[in-house]
Amino acid sequence: MIKIRWDNIVINWEWLEVDILEREEKWEEAKLLLIKSWRQNPQDIIVAIRLGFFAWNILVEEGPLGITDEDVDFDELETVLKEVTHFGMANFITNEDFLWCFGYMTSLFPDHFGDYDYWEEKGISMLKHAYELFPNEPVYSYSYFASFSNTPKKSLKEVCYKVQAVLEERFQGEGGVLSEYFKGVWQNSQIHEKSVKLWEDF
Repeated sequence: MIKIRWDNIVINWEWLEVDILEREEKWEEAKLLLIKSWRQNPQDIIVAIRLGFFAWNILVEEGPLGITDEDVDFDELETVLKEVTHFGMANFITNEDFLWCFGYMTSLFPDHFGDYDYWEEKGISMLKHAYELFPNEPVYSYSYFASFSNTPKKSLKEVCYKVQAVLEERFQGEGGVLSEYFKGVWQNSQIHEKSVKLWEDF
């Protein structure tokens, strides 16, 4: 079933208290707040996605971010990431934003979720599902097609321009790692080539 994604239902990813902690690189405080919020309200899709992405981002970007095990417990983060992923698979599997975000994370770095081949395939399947639900949403279509190294660069470039046109609307706010990550990754016109290289490297 194809749905129309109207602008007024686009998720607002802003969460001022968490955004400030992330911007100030207070990783342990941000982690504790996110986990506490999710434990209190596990059905909140925004909390679940923010927590999952926070854990994933710290695990995969620890080097560039200069984070050490003195700043945050990496083993705990990996456990939390798997926990919120499995919870989401059971409760949010028809939600397009969960499918997109967790599909992106699992397909790009499947080793943080369990068996590499299983989660890589599962992630691409989730991206496909989000795209099939909303084929006109640039973020979903670009994420899905960029997961294949054989997608023609010209096609990716065309979708990339559409993504750039909606970046500020789709990822509002400043400082939050989720919004800043995707705006940073997708904001320049050569991102289609970088994405292809990422997938080839892994």
